[in-house]
Amino acid sequence: MDEELGSPKDAFANALSLLEDQRTDLAERQLREILDEHPDEVNSLRLLGVLRLAADDVKAAIDHLGRAVALAPGFDQATLDLGRAYRASGRLGEAIELLRKLCAGRPKSGEAWQALGDALIEQGDIDGGRDAFRRAARLDPHAPRIGEALEHLRRNRRQRAEAVFRDVLKANPDHIHALVGLANIALDAGVVEDAERLLRRAQALAPNLDTIWRGWSRAHSERADHPAAQAAAERAVALAPDAADCWTMLGTVQAWGLKPEAAKSAFERSLALKADQPRVALSLGHVLKTLGERPACEAAYRRAVAMDPSLGEAFWSLADLKTYRFGDGEIDQMRDGLARNRLPPTERAAFHFALGKALEDRNEADSAFEHYAAGNAIKHRVEPFDGAAFTAQRERIEHTLTADFLAALDRGGEHSRAGAQAAAVTPIFVVGMPRSGSTLVEQILASHSAVRGTMELPQILTYVREFGADGGYPQALEALTPADFEALGERYLRETQPFRGDAAWFIDKMPNNFIHLGLIRAMLPQAVFIDARREPMDCCFSIFKQNFARGQAFSYDLRVLGAYYQDYLRLMRHWRQALPGAAWRCQYEELVASPEDQVRQMLHHCGLGYEAACLRFHETRRAVRTASAEQVRQPLYQSSVGAWRRFERQLQPLREALGPALNDYIE
Repeated sequence: MDEELGSPKDAFANALSLLEDQRTDLAERQLREILDEHPDEVNSLRLLGVLRLAADDVKAAIDHLGRAVALAPGFDQATLDLGRAYRASGRLGEAIELLRKLCAGRPKSGEAWQALGDALIEQGDIDGGRDAFRRAARLDPHAPRIGEALEHLRRNRRQRAEAVFRDVLKANPDHIHALVGLANIALDAGVVEDAERLLRRAQALAPNLDTIWRGWSRAHSERADHPAAQAAAERAVALAPDAADCWTMLGTVQAWGLKPEAAKSAFERSLALKADQPRVALSLGHVLKTLGERPACEAAYRRAVAMDPSLGEAFWSLADLKTYRFGDGEIDQMRDGLARNRLPPTERAAFHFALGKALEDRNEADSAFEHYAAGNAIKHRVEPFDGAAFTAQRERIEHTLTADFLAALDRGGEHSRAGAQAAAVTPIFVVGMPRSGSTLVEQILASHSAVRGTMELPQILTYVREFGADGGYPQALEALTPADFEALGERYLRETQPFRGDAAWFIDKMPNNFIHLGLIRAMLPQAVFIDARREPMDCCFSIFKQNFARGQAFSYDLRVLGAYYQDYLRLMRHWRQALPGAAWRCQYEELVASPEDQVRQMLHHCGLGYEAACLRFHETRRAVRTASAEQVRQPLYQSSVGAWRRFERQLQPLREALGPALNDYIE
């Protein structure tokens, strides 16, 4: 470096400072300059070896660390790092021999036992490795604080948990469980990049710890990479087959991947290992609902309630079956739940939604609406929605993705887009407002022999986030070439393959994709669109009564909801002009009144021949993962048409917000 080196101690302190500033290249340069002048300076040798190991230059790492240990045989940290380097290079016998000696000499070194465990597992000694991990955990001086942070997480006190994890990392920057804890908090907040950075750091220290692989499974899930998520969950189970949390993670991924039977087995295995897990019982109930195993589903939800009477989500899950009727005792339980102090907002909201459904079924309209309104008010505070920003986004989309823009793109990409991609697979996008009959449309189509039903696939919304929904999208699309759009379409088909298999037609039933028809058509010129539409008062009131897990923040206020419905109609009118004939409107009321005529039109629009099985959709056995799962297993009925009228007085703000949409929703 240009400045005077000074003493080795001062120069080494400067290297550490550079590392704290994440200036790794300069830190390495400083260390090499120290070693040029003082080749036996063991601290610099050790740190340079660690940096080379982090850069996957294992040979150089072993050279530097081996020299440090030879010069200072009692330098335990260098010995530990050398053992890690041996393991990384595949020299497992040498790593285990060295680390066993270190553990014998320093039996209270948790880091040494952790490193030994990793080496033993990679040699195939899973039991020996896990025993070493348990020793490491018992020796961890920060274990009480980690336990404190985990209890904060269990009680949804994430800020307090984060503060504890960060305090631990100040004392030990390489504390694996604190790194994983922060990664999970980042995933809760949707900050996947930060989570992945923390997990990479933890994995470099302990590549065979099941908690790290569970974290990776979550991170891959957030990126909608199902194969990677499942592989990570399976690795966690292989590392810790007697850990209930690993089976829970695997079940969660399998449920997402439309493997409900496998998910059911995983959740049952988790509960067998650890019975008192109300949320796992809840997850098992969800899978059983997907499978159509109604009695077992109800039993699982009741089991969750018995384990934790304050779990409002379990009561809501029973209500969300739509055809379940609560008894007097269950209503009393829900009221008792609302009376509890310190109930998390999401659980309190769930109790309100469930009570609203229970009381509506008893024709107690006023009391039912009070609970619906209370639940929505809580959710609105937790997940606010900027209606003006959404309207502005809609206007930007209309300004950018015009008929001329999309037509020019088609002409520009005509040659390159005529290949196998367009001919092989036809995605059918069922779009529209939630609770508009989209699950019914999906079930009808999935009853056709050529069509694979999937679920609400997240890929399109993920791509929009990558473009930058807060300003970058849709303007960023103007800079893309036809080849760029084609590559994005190929990515979509690749990422959805685990869900669609080899079907020639498959369904993507993410309702919110109505916003992005222009992007989808640019990516996938062969795509088919069905706009599932329902009378606005019925549709919006049904939305208002639904306790969505996330992603539908517009639904928690009647006036915001009405304005959102208007934006939906305006955007669909724009797509009708920009993409003539691309989207076929399936009006729910017409479908239930004249099913055969509507089904024939729907299939014709998709390029499919008529099959009578589509009218017998309720006989089709398949996994259904939406709120309407039970309803689409019944023949068509018209009882939900006009259901809002019992609440006409309370819904006056919605009528006012809908304005002209009340009359022009059928076009």
